[in-house]
Amino acid sequence: MSVATQPNQITISTQAFLILCRLFDGCYDDLKKQEELSAVVESTAQTLLDGVTALKQQEAPVKEITLSIPFEAGFFLRKLLREMLARLEGQDTDGKNRRWLEECLVALGG
Repeated sequence: MSVATQPNQITISTQAFLILCRLFDGCYDDLKKQEELSAVVESTAQTLLDGVTALKQQEAPVKEITLSIPFEAGFFLRKLLREMLARLEGQDTDGKNRRWLEECLVALGG
């Protein structure tokens, strides 16, 4: 059985995307130190940066963004999101962060 390696197109709210970027940025340095994760971390960072660039190029603010997420980056982001959601258990008083992270996880197929 072959593994799907085609990029996955996802559409998420701009706010959820920015929260995802902030989450990834917050752990980027620590993840980059792990040599076995270096390639997927860089690939994921580039994918997110491409999304940020696309948002900046918009003439008017948009409510959603569509991204092409490589399989490895999607898998990696799902794992990261699950870990963060587990840490938020009982800490996110208004629930907004949790909802945005869950939106990202659902969009990524997790």
